[in-house]
Amino acid sequence: MSRSAPADRTVIIGIGNPMRRDDGVGPAAVSRLRARSADADLVVLDGEATRLLDAWTGRQHVIVIDAATSGEAAGTVHRIDMVTDPVPTPGRGASSHGAGLAEAVELARVLDALPDRLVVYGVEVADVSFGEGLTPAVGEALDTLVERLIAEAAAR
Repeated sequence: MSRSAPADRTVIIGIGNPMRRDDGVGPAAVSRLRARSADADLVVLDGEATRLLDAWTGRQHVIVIDAATSGEAAGTVHRIDMVTDPVPTPGRGASSHGAGLAEAVELARVLDALPDRLVVYGVEVADVSFGEGLTPAVGEALDTLVERLIAEAAAR
């Protein structure tokens, strides 16, 4: 993503590590979106707070995809509006990178740098051990997730 990207263009950020099974759901979603030529800037990050903040600074519409761990069934997709809803805590659909994402949101609030729209899609994971490939439940959720992301990006 270039720093000169238009502020009104949606940026979709996939967080995760593809070498940790379901933790790679964010990058997998971005890969599918690239194949579909989604009308958005697509970025993959590791979830570190300052990199997230940098990726959405100056943007009006940001969508983040991440692995979630709230105890619901694997493959369950959560949608959280980070501008209006409280930042999730463990047990409430929290991101597996909760500290980085939560820190980025809170830092953006303090710096008055929160995008007008910041939505997080968290996908419940089954396995984040070392290894490649999503588990069947998370892999099956990916098609529906990608459709939701395309619709969300178009709704700006």
